[in-house]
Amino acid sequence: MPPTLASLVHHSALKLTVRAGEDRLDVPVRWAHASELADPVPYMEGGELLLITALKLDAEDREAMRRYVKRLAGAGVVGLGFAVGVHYDDIPEALVDAAREEGLPLLEVPRRTPFLAISKAVSAAIAADQYRAVTAGFAAQRELTRHTLTDGPEGLLAALASQVDGWAALYDASGAVVAAAPDW
Repeated sequence: MPPTLASLVHHSALKLTVRAGEDRLDVPVRWAHASELADPVPYMEGGELLLITALKLDAEDREAMRRYVKRLAGAGVVGLGFAVGVHYDDIPEALVDAAREEGLPLLEVPRRTPFLAISKAVSAAIAADQYRAVTAGFAAQRELTRHTLTDGPEGLLAALASQVDGWAALYDASGAVVAAAPDW
């Protein structure tokens, strides 16, 4: 399973706090990206957790924050991580309110948590998910090979049908069914 905002919030080393969008933490995170651009949208693909310090934002301007958060949500950004204690001691209420209005999860990142730690956590979770998928594929391949060698076509089809949670059939050159699983 790919990382989610919830899994990052529950990651004990990161110490993230949810400030808005509590009901949308189950969304998968494709990547974590830090940007201080006033408009990072052209560089987003969707699925990112955007990490900011608001160095180039007037995060206390309510209308500016509404527009900013709306653009991020429209670009498919799944969450916004705001580092406190860098440029602002707390997340400005204008940003919290804008995130709540748009339904965009807003995570408070404590000063002692570097953005790199969040990026590494996302990267490690993605790698672990890909590793699980690859090893599951190899395990399925081994099982299918074993059934082919020991149980013939019928065993192979039964194992294949089980792997895909469906049915499988073997046809000859004329289109006639040679074997099927489960039985029709």
